[in-house]
Amino acid sequence: ALSDPLGEFKDKNILFSPFTQEQTAQIFSMDETKVESILAAARKKLFEMREARPRPLRDDKIITAWNGLMIGAFARASRIFSEPRYAEAATRAAHFVETALYDPATSTLKRRFRDTEAKFEAQLDDYAFFIQGLLDLYEATFDPRSLRLALELHGTQISSFWDASNGGFYDFLGRDLSILLRTKETYDGAEPAGNSVSAMNLIRISQMTDDSILKKKLETIIRLIGAQVQQTPHAMPLMMAAIDSFLSTPKQIVIAGKRDSADTRKFLEEIARRYLPNKILLLADGDSNQEFL
Repeated sequence: ALSDPLGEFKDKNILFSPFTQEQTAQIFSMDETKVESILAAARKKLFEMREARPRPLRDDKIITAWNGLMIGAFARASRIFSEPRYAEAATRAAHFVETALYDPATSTLKRRFRDTEAKFEAQLDDYAFFIQGLLDLYEATFDPRSLRLALELHGTQISSFWDASNGGFYDFLGRDLSILLRTKETYDGAEPAGNSVSAMNLIRISQMTDDSILKKKLETIIRLIGAQVQQTPHAMPLMMAAIDSFLSTPKQIVIAGKRDSADTRKFLEEIARRYLPNKILLLADGDSNQEFL
């Protein structure tokens, strides 16, 4: 039943087609072509009436941070379901961000793309979310370009957002003088907090590179927000996951073999079958990937 809480459509008709064109023709004992003609005329009248009204606003901007989350989701899904299309979608999106929103000369990102224009300096979540997506994409495709770009951007993130005095990452660069206070968001709401994702990235990258300095930065973040976690752990689920990973011993899995060989795929499928949230997955392929590592 249709809901009409304000009583706007009492004794009025609403154009609604619950059946296929073929089913509708059978119900009314009409020719299928005649049914399509009637429905097309009704849609035309409806469109003309709608054209007389103000169009709703359209939000078609492309945000780096949101694409980072999407890239990670597609990459992880491609591993779990062994679905190459998902990895291809993640790769295309990552390539777009790299070509449209990334400046290789300065290793910096822009936040928004619209109508061929990249604009606004990226914020912490743009870097953290996109880096996370690139790390997930590397573990899905083992393309060293994803890992190389993730490491470059991570270096920029540390130099641009790290609080050298107290630890943790600021949400903004701090160049806009109209912003009086550089905040550090810790609430994992509809979107995870930049510091939470950054903590997870620090865990993964420090394990991949065996960088002791990154490990110390991770410890600093955990100490910084330790009191908050104890008071409101339910508001920081991803940071709790990062702490769990930090306190555990991550599983470092290195597969030796060609990227596209049947044996390598079997190993990857076996790993994907298991829930291993605190793992680092690398490929020693005897080729460009292993050379970069």
